[in-house]
Amino acid sequence: MQRYTRSYTLYFRLVIFLFLSINFCLLLFFTTNQNRNSHFSFNKTTNIANRIVLFVRTSHNCQSRLNYLLQSWISRNVLKKSNLYLITDRISTITNLTLLNSFHNVIQTHCPETHNRIDLCCKTAYEFQLFYSLNKIKSNLEWLCRFDDDQYVNLNNLYKYLSQINASKPYYIGRTSINGGLKISNSNRTYSFATYGAGVCFSYALLKQLRPHVNIKILPRNCIKRGLSDDAYIGYLIEFVLNVSLTAINDRFHSHLEKLDKSFRNYSLDDLFHGITFGFSWDRYKLDWLPIIHHLINLINQNQYETANHLWLFLRNYEKEHPENLKDKYDESCISYQRLRNQSIELQMRKNKKIIQHSKKHIRRS
Repeated sequence: MQRYTRSYTLYFRLVIFLFLSINFCLLLFFTTNQNRNSHFSFNKTTNIANRIVLFVRTSHNCQSRLNYLLQSWISRNVLKKSNLYLITDRISTITNLTLLNSFHNVIQTHCPETHNRIDLCCKTAYEFQLFYSLNKIKSNLEWLCRFDDDQYVNLNNLYKYLSQINASKPYYIGRTSINGGLKISNSNRTYSFATYGAGVCFSYALLKQLRPHVNIKILPRNCIKRGLSDDAYIGYLIEFVLNVSLTAINDRFHSHLEKLDKSFRNYSLDDLFHGITFGFSWDRYKLDWLPIIHHLINLINQNQYETANHLWLFLRNYEKEHPENLKDKYDESCISYQRLRNQSIELQMRKNKKIIQHSKKHIRRS
């Protein structure tokens, strides 16, 4: 009887020990899992601006564009409160350091300075590399949004939109570049991609999936191999390789490519107010429109809708009555484009000179 009692007591203790061990393991598992997912705890009280990193790409050839950004959507307050980084190819002796120093974070990539594929893909690789480096320091980052230096960004609308989306799921957000998609070589399949000219946002979950494919040594080489621009290649990786569809927000993300079929006078004041990005086409609008658009949006935010509407009607009518302002322009904001234009003019002058000389010879023979 005593032996039976001891066995029963030992058995009871063993059951209690196993029960406590299992509960402890479960508690440890859920605690660990909660810590892992704390990156995605969407606390509405947390400032969304702290969870988004903003990259603005420029070139030392186009540094004058930065003036218009600083006069509009990139205010001192934005620079102070947001994770904003300026990405440039290099800082040279002709760089306006006073202008550049207005930005708190400037990243020099040393990528080629042209606007060809290798240059663009090199900068794109650096953008991803920078995000992964920042994420080690700031583990709360949930979004990467990148823009060009000729864009206006309504940050309030961007923050409101992204705060409603779960970054723990793969999201690729932007404006569809080509209607109907881009055909994949040696395949009947097509894919969509977001044009970088309208701005693009990537969720943290998608960035994790992209990481093996966007290494600084891999991405530029594969861009060239595929014969694709940087935004087209990123779309290929996301839609074709990772099987994540583009979330197209074409009514709120706008690029300079819309110059072919749209002008600003086709937008209503509500379109401007609810838009997230606007691209500025140099052959249609100079970048000095950037502060004007920003001022209009601020007037609406201050409930001065009537004043904003009068100003907008004036601008739209002025453009309509002066169509000559929309023709025969070139990009004065970039030194590289000025050089190309000068070379083009010089080449045309040489051709004209040869034509005149040829005509004179023909007249003499006659």
